[in-house]
Amino acid sequence: MSFTDILFEKSEGIATITLNRPESLNAFHPQMMADLEDAFDEIGQDSEVRAAILTGAGRAFCSGGNVKTMAQAAGGGAGSTGRQRLRHVHGAVLSIRRCNKPIIAAINGLAVGGGLDLALWCDFRIASDKARMREVYTKIGLAPGGGGVYLLPRIVGLQKALELILAADWIDAQEAERIGLVLKTVPHDELMSTARDLAGRIASSAPVSVPLAKRAVYRALNQEPDEHLEYMAMILEKLRQTEDHKEGLAAIAEKRQPRFQGK
Repeated sequence: MSFTDILFEKSEGIATITLNRPESLNAFHPQMMADLEDAFDEIGQDSEVRAAILTGAGRAFCSGGNVKTMAQAAGGGAGSTGRQRLRHVHGAVLSIRRCNKPIIAAINGLAVGGGLDLALWCDFRIASDKARMREVYTKIGLAPGGGGVYLLPRIVGLQKALELILAADWIDAQEAERIGLVLKTVPHDELMSTARDLAGRIASSAPVSVPLAKRAVYRALNQEPDEHLEYMAMILEKLRQTEDHKEGLAAIAEKRQPRFQGK
């Protein structure tokens, strides 16, 4: 599959997607959103890919909505156009959530508005020490439409989420780490190697287990305890029948690294 507005590569079980519109700070564009949706759907179906990294080309991770386009559409008669643009964004971010492989956002620079929301949908976020982030919406008379309202309270808690959304302050990478918005902050030139290290550690786990465990974590956020435990009993019953489970036990007994086959 070929793409127009992103770069896509695979190596050693890890897929890397790079938003590739650096001249616009990787601002949203319908084609880029379509490319992202197709790429994450492909990753989910590719048995050779065990984890993925999302990053940006140039000095931005993603600057969100294109301000010039929004200015042209502002005012009367633009409602259907705005909804159509939002549908493109929603298609892309929901493809991240339905992807069964863990996804790491490597935030290399600016992550603003919808660009920050895009990173929030990823399972992990690692930030360059040059990264800066902002939920800018309320400063341009809007509200987070790309998932920030849904995700931020779950990631940083209600009170901090409200501050980030309503005050719309800039935060640097160190503050993002302090509040739990990112997993860690690293020197800029170590960003991709750190992301690849995490992806590699995940890729070394049993490929039959990782997608089911990821799905179980997200389901648990909205389950009652008894419902969750019943669901996990069902998942474990499936996993106990797999070759990967047998291989994992054998590797421990034989004091060697497991050779998982995804079966």
